[in-house]
Amino acid sequence: MKLGLSSLLFPNASIDDIVKFSAKLGAECVEIIYDAPHFPPDYDQRKLSGIKELLDAHGLRVSVHGSFWDLNPASHHRELQKLTLKQVGRSIDACRALGGEIVVLHWGRCPVPEAKDFLEGAKRRYRRFLEQCLPYARDRGVTLALENAGGQLATYPSTVEELKRLVLELEGAKVAFDIGHAHLAERRAGGKATGLAIAEAIEGLREHLVHVHVHDNHGKDDDHLPPGDGDINFKPVVEALRAINYGGLLIAELWNPKHPLETGRKGMKKLRNLFKTS
Repeated sequence: MKLGLSSLLFPNASIDDIVKFSAKLGAECVEIIYDAPHFPPDYDQRKLSGIKELLDAHGLRVSVHGSFWDLNPASHHRELQKLTLKQVGRSIDACRALGGEIVVLHWGRCPVPEAKDFLEGAKRRYRRFLEQCLPYARDRGVTLALENAGGQLATYPSTVEELKRLVLELEGAKVAFDIGHAHLAERRAGGKATGLAIAEAIEGLREHLVHVHVHDNHGKDDDHLPPGDGDINFKPVVEALRAINYGGLLIAELWNPKHPLETGRKGMKKLRNLFKTS
């Protein structure tokens, strides 16, 4: 397993500085969110070569989180769907240019999930979106990893079960498992022993799991805390990842823009304590 940080933690730093900070904090990899504020819609892709050189100089592996701010791959607005597809395509191109292999994709959203037909339409639109993205990624040597949401009715896929059905049905689709979101989903469903439930989910996805996000919360909000600062029991989660011989990237996806370096340092220390010494 390679341990690293997400650029989410550093909204006020340049990408060059994020790479340098990550290396300084002992990261082995970095996940770059291909979206604002670092990558506006008119970003010149030719600049990516300089970022790749910096990543290579520090010996950091890279993954890319596809664009998602203000976008919705399941939108009922055709123009927004087209824009989302365009920006995710640019994310895939960026991943290839940076020497990465994985692009993480968010779920689709339905603004009125109580309307059953509308929700079913959103699910169909999200699936069509993936069917368009997957060949594009495959032709560029990039794997698309679908991220699990936090169990809200308005998202699709909203559960691990829905996510697994999608990746089974869509050739080439894989899973980016988000531990913090899985905890939220279990809490919202009334679960108590979430660590064991998350471990079972990991076991069930073992053939499809290619990427992992690590962060903590208190079961109510998506806080993106360092492991140990929330109430997730990570012990069975770590054991499950070891049991399936997971060897991919483990990204601490943290949020504390007022104290990013301190939070990043703490997050990397917690990752090493959990996954390197367990």
